[in-house]
Amino acid sequence: MIKIRKNDSGGPSPERPRRDDSRAPRRDDSRSGRDENRAPRRDESRGPRKFEKRDGPRDGGRKFNKRGGGNRGGRDFFGNKPERPMRDDDAPAKSEVVANHRFNDISDIDDQILHLLEKRAFLIRKEGAWRKSRQKSLVDPKLEKLLRGSFDRKAGELSLDAKLAKQLFTVLNQFSLADVRKKFEGEGYKLAPRVDRIKAGIAGPRSFRYTRMMLAMAASSGSKVSLSPVTMNAPNKDLAKALKQVGAPIFWDDDWIKNEGGKTLEFEGNMAFVGEDPFNFYMLLCLALGHAGRCKFTGKPALQLLDVASLNKTLPSLGARLVPMNPNNPGLPVRLECGGFMDEAITLPGNVDPEFAAALTLAAWSFSGGLTIKGLNKAARVRVAEAVEVLTACGIKATLKKDSVTISDGVPVIDTNPLLPLSVKLNSMLLALPILSGGSINIEGGWPKNDHADKVLEQLGALGLTVNVATENVVAVMDGTLPESAMITLGEDADLMPLALALALKVGNATLVGAEDPTVLELLDRMGASYEITEEGVELKAGRRKWDDTWFSPDPTWSMGCALAAYSVPGIVLENHGEVTSTWPEFWNFYNSLPTGIMKPKPVREKKDDTRRRIKIR
Repeated sequence: MIKIRKNDSGGPSPERPRRDDSRAPRRDDSRSGRDENRAPRRDESRGPRKFEKRDGPRDGGRKFNKRGGGNRGGRDFFGNKPERPMRDDDAPAKSEVVANHRFNDISDIDDQILHLLEKRAFLIRKEGAWRKSRQKSLVDPKLEKLLRGSFDRKAGELSLDAKLAKQLFTVLNQFSLADVRKKFEGEGYKLAPRVDRIKAGIAGPRSFRYTRMMLAMAASSGSKVSLSPVTMNAPNKDLAKALKQVGAPIFWDDDWIKNEGGKTLEFEGNMAFVGEDPFNFYMLLCLALGHAGRCKFTGKPALQLLDVASLNKTLPSLGARLVPMNPNNPGLPVRLECGGFMDEAITLPGNVDPEFAAALTLAAWSFSGGLTIKGLNKAARVRVAEAVEVLTACGIKATLKKDSVTISDGVPVIDTNPLLPLSVKLNSMLLALPILSGGSINIEGGWPKNDHADKVLEQLGALGLTVNVATENVVAVMDGTLPESAMITLGEDADLMPLALALALKVGNATLVGAEDPTVLELLDRMGASYEITEEGVELKAGRRKWDDTWFSPDPTWSMGCALAAYSVPGIVLENHGEVTSTWPEFWNFYNSLPTGIMKPKPVREKKDDTRRRIKIR
């Protein structure tokens, strides 16, 4: 018979701890004569007892229930079933709760990093303003050296990747040199176009790349040329200024650029500021390869992060090399040393920038014996085809094959007033307007004749648009039926992804073919669109969409793409719509004048008719 004390709680207490509890008083084994070096008991050596789950049933085959135990079927000792807890279907899942906690923690850290970054950029910018007032360079080399050394030491103490830490320090410095982004205040620029059949006409913007390549050809060959109409945006103007810095007699106005001719380029000992477009830098670099000597190139902060080290895999075969003037920056400013022996054929590495391949193709006529370029990938071949088109128009023989191109040397013969083709990237958006709202549009200018331009017409035709291409204009009429579903392949070209998204939203059930673009996914999330990422691309599903909040566009092309997407999702609000004006000044004027397309006249500059002279009286 087991005796139970009346005041026994049946559990451990300070006076009677568990056998494995560290608070339990140790027995003095010296009284019993035990050795202190004896082996510990099983409980002391192994810690708490562990129970393993057996394969067979317990207690002689009785079924055990998790709720009640034994064979009671989940009932308690008195035979009553315990009440089950109420299940809340609206309660968030545990994984969602954990994800929210992680988001809050990481977001708080990011917020602190950005505030510190803004403060750091302000201090360096303040130092640069002081140095500029004393006619010095914006960056203090001694200060930057000390900061970099301290940054590298701290990164090593924290066991951070050394290469990434160096890149991070360079990026941090760019924030102090880049333009300050103004804090957004206000309601933004709301896009709510009038969905009505359009009947409009416009002089389409000419190809910026073709214009720049033709200008580079004229300046390097000393030909007299007048390019018009020209959109004088930043890339065109920066190239004109850079060519003038190396000896070209170039002049420009609002809608034209002229090269007086009679003088070729002189790179020896000169420094050219190429702006922020990599293609401008590549063209000047490749044109300089035919001249022996040294020259320098510099540009805006964006080009200071350009990976020029990869170019030195190709330039030695052309008798040249690039030397960074700031060893802490991977990009510009750089010094070009050239004049060595040049191979007649080279093979480009697989990761070559397509813009560099196009620039090298354009300049190869100036090399003795010409050049054969091999190893062109798909993206590089598209850009090279544009350069071949310009060379052919200038009388230079260029043969483009599947993965190579051969350019012969010679003397370019350039028309005084060459025809500039329409920009595929910009005018394809104009051609798509009848698909979005119905009607027709007439674009003044010649449509390019290449695979890239033909692919755009093929895609628009598959959506019911009829396009008539003439010598001096292009007419698009929406006389077909929009399909219930479509495969949009224009997104394979990054420049056409904004247009591809607008067309997919109009169709409803559509698949955006191409790599997953984070900008596309961000816009779709803001619209509340239903989509699924598949092997073919982003598959959109028809449904009601609604815009939320304002958006800072990463590129003027995306701003224009949002203007087209607003036909299907009205109410898109942009924070930086003004950046489009620097790329295409007439866009918003034309967009807001639809469906008629009758734009407001440009403001006329006032002419000073004051003929009075100031006479100095002594």
